[in-house]
This record gives sequence, C-alpha cells and structure tokens, in this order.
Amino acid sequence: MKKLEKTEMIEVSGGASLTASMLSAFYRTLEVIYQIGESLGSYIRRKVSGKMCDI
Repeated sequence: MKKLEKTEMIEVSGGASLTASMLSAFYRTLEVIYQIGESLGSYIRRKVSGKMCDI
C-alpha cells in the first residue's frame, strides 16, 4: 500500500455526503410510511365504528 503525501491527501475527493436527491428520497419514504399509517388508522376507525361502505 502506497503512503500518500500531504499534498496528495488534500486532493482526495469523494466519500459520503448528503445530497439533495438523498434528502428527497428520505423525505418521500417518510411521507409514504405516514400515508400508509394514516390510511390504516382510518380503515380501523371506520371498521370499528361500523361506517364501512358496502360494495
């Protein structure tokens, strides 16, 4: 393994960084999870109170 000089280490780029697309994907994932929970809670509430529509 080659040892890097100080000037070479300064020029190294890359690694993990938080990008706008990553934040957007994370936000959309949380939004979908919230919507699923909201729908499930609404379904349970309507089922328990007997207000389900007959198809």
